[in-house]
Amino acid sequence: MRVIQKIMRQIFKILRIVLKSVIYILALFGLISLLPYNGSDYDAIDYCADDGGVWDEEYHLCRFDCQYSGENGCSLMPDDELESLVNVYCKKEGKLLYRCKMYKLEWSKRVLRDKMNNLKSERVANYDEIFADKIVVEKKQRKMYLMQDGQIFKEYKISLGSNPIGAKQQENDGKTPEGLYIIERRNPKSKFHLSLKISYPNEADKQWAKEHNVSAGGDIMIHGFPNRIPDFLFNHFHKSDWTQGCIAVTNKEIEEIWKLVKDGTPIEIRP
Repeated sequence: MRVIQKIMRQIFKILRIVLKSVIYILALFGLISLLPYNGSDYDAIDYCADDGGVWDEEYHLCRFDCQYSGENGCSLMPDDELESLVNVYCKKEGKLLYRCKMYKLEWSKRVLRDKMNNLKSERVANYDEIFADKIVVEKKQRKMYLMQDGQIFKEYKISLGSNPIGAKQQENDGKTPEGLYIIERRNPKSKFHLSLKISYPNEADKQWAKEHNVSAGGDIMIHGFPNRIPDFLFNHFHKSDWTQGCIAVTNKEIEEIWKLVKDGTPIEIRP
């Protein structure tokens, strides 16, 4: 019995040694795998050349829109040369070739790039010609829209008077007007960053106030935040209605509106 126990102890001892050895070997292979292997690029370069690409030394990838790659990176093929390669390799019998697919991919990128550049150039060229021909305010949605030719081209979240439901009828009622008005002038030295004055009260507003023997009030503006309070501190107030009847946007937005809206622009304020 003792002999058997002794043999079993020896067997377990050998198994522990073998298990430790396996663990050390696996750990060693793990460390080796983390070391950089410079030879891997050579294989990739060969595969890249076989596929018809050019190895980009700067980014270590295979490209199909390069003439050659040097210290300064990839030197791009001219557009006509890349288009010619697409036509050569993507004939009927070659449409499924990897080389054809990669050339077509690079060519489509350039076509898209040109389209985006053209759109950007057109927008920059025409930007100074874009002005709102009408402003529409939807009080219920707390939205203001700049319109041109019946289409919305700018949209803003707005704050209204502290008592926003219903049309303004008299001074200090905290309501924002409803109806048809115009932007009649602007104030670059406003207490609220910048402001555009709305032509409230109109004749109908004056008549109502006269009939009810009250003051219609005035000084209704589209404006930004109060100058005495930093923008970032006032941002949370913009989530609620806080003005005395004016239409408020952020300072950045009023700067944009200032450029896009001319004096005399009609404004329709809806319930």
